[in-house]
Amino acid sequence: MSDAANTPGAAKAAPGPIIAAGLLFAVGALLFTQALTLAADRGYAPSGPALAPVIVTGLWVLVSLAYLAESIKARGAAAEGGGSWRTPLLLLAALIVYALVLKYTVTGYVLATAAFILATARLLSTRPVREVIVRDLLVAAGLSVGVYLVFTRLLGIVLPAGVLPL
Repeated sequence: MSDAANTPGAAKAAPGPIIAAGLLFAVGALLFTQALTLAADRGYAPSGPALAPVIVTGLWVLVSLAYLAESIKARGAAAEGGGSWRTPLLLLAALIVYALVLKYTVTGYVLATAAFILATARLLSTRPVREVIVRDLLVAAGLSVGVYLVFTRLLGIVLPAGVLPL
């Protein structure tokens, strides 16, 4: 054992992220199987609205698996500082604001999503803004417009257009 592990004040990574990631994966896997069953019951078609839940829950499962792997890796590396609840709470607040903006304003999906992506990128980034702002803006704009077009044009799902004439 190393001396750092024997030091009385040595920080240990909290198990919370691993538990959260495991729960996210379990719920995502359950919802994914239900989405597949629902799509099969409705006559699965690659262009109908039954495909959207399959895509969303499938991505949920993949992202939660990545989060679980990263959480296990961080736990193994004994994250310094013991973890903080600041970032998860700020992400939760950003998600709530995003939902409220989508529901109660005329901002629309593309602008609200781009702002949400930028906010979460800042919360999760450790690099200075000046190094990543152009990349973050391009990703936020491209992802929000791309998802909007896929859902509205290909899948026929209505998303709030807002002030942009898309």
